[in-house]
Amino acid sequence: MGGGEAYTHLELAAIFAAFVAVTTLFSLVSLGASAMDGGTSPGAGAYPVLTAGEPLLVPVGEVTGSSSVPGFSDAYVDTLAFRVAHTGEGGAVDIARVTVTVMAGSYLEILTLSEGPLPGPGMWTATPLRDGDAGTLLLAGEECMIRLCLDRPVPAGEVLTVRVRPEGNAPCSITGPVRVPAADANVLSSPDKD
Repeated sequence: MGGGEAYTHLELAAIFAAFVAVTTLFSLVSLGASAMDGGTSPGAGAYPVLTAGEPLLVPVGEVTGSSSVPGFSDAYVDTLAFRVAHTGEGGAVDIARVTVTVMAGSYLEILTLSEGPLPGPGMWTATPLRDGDAGTLLLAGEECMIRLCLDRPVPAGEVLTVRVRPEGNAPCSITGPVRVPAADANVLSSPDKD
């Protein structure tokens, strides 16, 4: 009866030895393949990390807001506008492939690109965009105005963060309170004159 336990321990030892052999062989094959590739292997304790680098877009000015709902112009905003410029580093930025995210307090929204010139709720648009070969490309040194419409209003003066992230690059972040232009606030809050 005692012989059964001995066989069990031998089987476990054989399985462990096979595991070590296969793992060692796989490691040697991987090292050989990377050496044939000609690339340098990272130093001890270093892990390869994919980074997005520096942002290709930078904010120009501040975020301004207004309300699309009459009567709420002083207290809430749901339409925002701001300018971004291409830094001149890297290639052209395809504005149609940009991700726009808005965060304010517990509010988080990822907006979709509008097909029309004016964005609807939960959408954004950029102007000017070219027709023809350049299409929606923002070239080095160029600026564009981004307009967006939130799916729900946020309080005027609320600190929010807008992130404009070109595909494969670091986002351009704009953080601060939404400024309601004085002229717009006066026009929207004053009664109509006939």
